[in-house]
Amino acid sequence: MAISKIKPRHASEGRSIAAVLKDRIDYDKNPDKTKDGLLVSSYQCDPNTAWQEFALSKQIYEAETGRKRAPENDVISYLIVQSFKPGEITPEDANKLGYQLALEFTGGQHQFLVATHVDKKHIHCHIEFNSTALDCSHKFNNYWNTYQAIRKINDRLSREHGLSVIEKPKEKGKHYAEWANARRGTSWKDKLRRTIDRVLPTVSSYEEFLAAMRREGYEIQTTRKALSFRLASEGQERFTRAKTLGADYTQEAIQERIGQPVKRPRRRAAPLQKNGRVNLLLDIQSRLQGRGPGYERWLKIHNLKEAAKTLNYLTEHNITDYELLAARAASVSENFDKTATSIKQYEHRMEQIAELKKHIINYAKTRDTYVAYRKTSPREKSRFRAAHEAELLLHEAAKRAFDEFGEKKLPTVKTLQAEYSDLLAKKRAAYEDYKRLRKENQELQTVKANVDALLRIEQVQEYQREKENNQEQGR
Repeated sequence: MAISKIKPRHASEGRSIAAVLKDRIDYDKNPDKTKDGLLVSSYQCDPNTAWQEFALSKQIYEAETGRKRAPENDVISYLIVQSFKPGEITPEDANKLGYQLALEFTGGQHQFLVATHVDKKHIHCHIEFNSTALDCSHKFNNYWNTYQAIRKINDRLSREHGLSVIEKPKEKGKHYAEWANARRGTSWKDKLRRTIDRVLPTVSSYEEFLAAMRREGYEIQTTRKALSFRLASEGQERFTRAKTLGADYTQEAIQERIGQPVKRPRRRAAPLQKNGRVNLLLDIQSRLQGRGPGYERWLKIHNLKEAAKTLNYLTEHNITDYELLAARAASVSENFDKTATSIKQYEHRMEQIAELKKHIINYAKTRDTYVAYRKTSPREKSRFRAAHEAELLLHEAAKRAFDEFGEKKLPTVKTLQAEYSDLLAKKRAAYEDYKRLRKENQELQTVKANVDALLRIEQVQEYQREKENNQEQGR
């Protein structure tokens, strides 16, 4: 799950704001923690000059508003720390999620930098955002219970991206591993079984098997009594003994299975009527009324309320044909993916516009300083640059961005703002469709999963019987 917290960053007595910002942002961008800077992203600022841009905005704020606070009371930036459960997300996706969190929380009104750290077992993002707004007219209002607003956004984003969320952090309940496995729908043991099953047919000796498992990322411990594996790279803390996976996974059984294909139990498809279709309502109702051990097991997992919801959905939408249900689920899923893709495209172009607009504004603000620097005598250039370092760096960064843009004539800020507003309106409209389709897709996929489970209970029962027989034979 992703956990977040916020921390105000204060100025320091006896040190300049720029120096304090530089130290803190340099720590965030530490190449040893961010894969040499590959896991650093930013909004409305360049990661290489972020501290200068933050500092310059405060000079403009002070000049335009006349407001100034004592260092101990002056918040110059805010740090949001976003931490993820080991093995649940990649560093690259964590950085994207941190960017989404920062952009939504700040409303796009504050510059920020997102640095994803991978030096610990748990991936975590340092999100440093400027306390001064982009237009330099005001500062961020750190209202009471700000962290709850961050947590709310963070939890929603986590759910949208398939990450687990702690619904009630203070409550005690299941052991964490049990809870996490239930949420994930799998376990370290399940993953290890699948990996062993996949590797065994491809090797010709026990040594090759161990080498192949190491290539899969597993650490291996071998003793006279046990063979154990651990996937530490994905967050597994304890070793799993192979013999606890079942009779087919003891050290002796593994050696016997080397080079042999995995035997899978034969599965029967759900019985269909002669016309090739299943009347779902009648079929599901009859199965529930008939009950039996398999149905009781299903009901323990999904409960009667879930079964009733499934029947109600099929009735309300007049779905009496499995093919119709499957086609509708596929169609809604496809539309949902298309809408999500269009939103990402809008956001990408909006980021480009915001970046170009920022450089155009910075270029205009620092042009006079740069012209004065060019006219300064060679003897005075170094002194002039030291005194106006922040402005000159911003101007040079803007010129580099214009060269990368590749257009001889740059668009005006007004033109960019109009395009940005148009894209924002399209994004908002698409997001309304996104929310509707997301809800419809989740509902349909749940209904289809329930129907699939009910129609194939006989298959599950047969599989369980064969599994139990195999275990008995292996003893």
